[in-house]
Amino acid sequence: MALRKVETGITGLDAMLRGGFPLGRMTLITGGPGTGKTIFCSQFLHYGAAKKGEKTLYISLDETKFHFVEEMLTFGWDFKKLEQEETFTFIDASDVRRIPEQSFENRPSGKMAVSGKELARAHLIDNIFKTWEGGSNIDKFFGNIGAQRVVLDSISGLTFRFPKAWEKRQAILDIMEALNKLPATCLITSEAISVGEGRLVQPEEYLSQGVIHLQTLGTGERTARILKMRGTEADSVPRPYSIGETGIEVHSDQNIYQS
Repeated sequence: MALRKVETGITGLDAMLRGGFPLGRMTLITGGPGTGKTIFCSQFLHYGAAKKGEKTLYISLDETKFHFVEEMLTFGWDFKKLEQEETFTFIDASDVRRIPEQSFENRPSGKMAVSGKELARAHLIDNIFKTWEGGSNIDKFFGNIGAQRVVLDSISGLTFRFPKAWEKRQAILDIMEALNKLPATCLITSEAISVGEGRLVQPEEYLSQGVIHLQTLGTGERTARILKMRGTEADSVPRPYSIGETGIEVHSDQNIYQS
């Protein structure tokens, strides 16, 4: 049975994905600084809200709502207007990155976090959604909002509080498990720690259902490559992309190796 697809709104990408992201699945967008991960995800949300009338949600672990709205206006994407139309919600959860450290300092006497999983689920997932106006756990939040497209940007800063490899992996797993249960198509961004054919594969790449890697080559050319997309065919050839006045355009009919 063919999976239903969600159009991305990114020119050329839907051709590579054979119609769009699999409905209700989670995809990791990874890449180095300046590759356009936030622009990529914002374009996905804007298309859903402005063109499809869908409920969308952006969870920021890095920047404020003011900066996000101002930056995206440069591409003609008016998220403030979409928020007023109740098709877009912004959660500024940047302070959540400090919660794991605080949890050890403020835990009740006689109680301890017995595993990275307990710490991650209790103090990362819940507190992300409690930062929203009115506060709510994840289930009640999505019952009220009903978001169809969700972006979490970026998971990298969040995991700095988990220096041990197994703790980081468990924290990422808990976050992904929580988002996977949502009736929404989700994108999560992550900073690539290395580039090239011999790059290190990050734990979140194994845990996600799809992976798209954005990279800037030494020549300055940008390339997008679908490394994984479970349950559907996809073009895995690295394709050049550009960032212009209206956002990202993937040149799906071009090959970076062409002379």
